[in-house]
Amino acid sequence: MDITTRLKLIRTLQAAGVRPSSYSVFGPEDMALCLEDSGNGWEVFYFERGGKTFSKKFQTEAEACTYMYHELIRDKTAFM
Repeated sequence: MDITTRLKLIRTLQAAGVRPSSYSVFGPEDMALCLEDSGNGWEVFYFERGGKTFSKKFQTEAEACTYMYHELIRDKTAFM
């Protein structure tokens, strides 16, 4: 399984049955786990009501995508 880029992550999450509304790989989206290029690395965070409620930073896109994949797969509410 290759989840080293945002587009590959999207395809993998779709194939696994993860609801598209539960994540965003192109920045903040309300009530979703989000992935964003922060300019000096990558950030995965939960965005709700206009703010980040949890955040983790990574050096590479591949690290961030891998982390995000595992977080979403563990979250049973993220599935259709």
